[in-house]
Amino acid sequence: MTKRLYRGFSSYEYEKTKNFQISDLDLVKLDLLNHIFTRRGERVMMPTFGTRIPDMAFEPLDEVTIDIVRNDLMSVFNFDPRVQLLDLAVIPNYDGNALTAAARLLYVELNMVDTLDLNIVFEGGI
Repeated sequence: MTKRLYRGFSSYEYEKTKNFQISDLDLVKLDLLNHIFTRRGERVMMPTFGTRIPDMAFEPLDEVTIDIVRNDLMSVFNFDPRVQLLDLAVIPNYDGNALTAAARLLYVELNMVDTLDLNIVFEGGI
């Protein structure tokens, strides 16, 4: 059996695999997604933890919004010592009123590079 560096659990994974346990790359990605989709100020005793992304669903998809998403994503990746941001592309899809973000990350202790893809849909128009 392979030794796991990180171990955790996810009820979401249980729905897909009937197994609560997740480890290593999957756990780090889930932790990053939880951080990204936690509202800033929502975490007890950590008022700056989280992002503004969950609150932006009805904002117009403009340059200000794109910059906020990019900056918040960079903050999340810089916060987590298990990853190093190598490249971040935030691409607006004005017709679909959405942003696609692709973060190329080095998972430091796992010594591997992988891409974390996000699709963020906005309800407001320009």
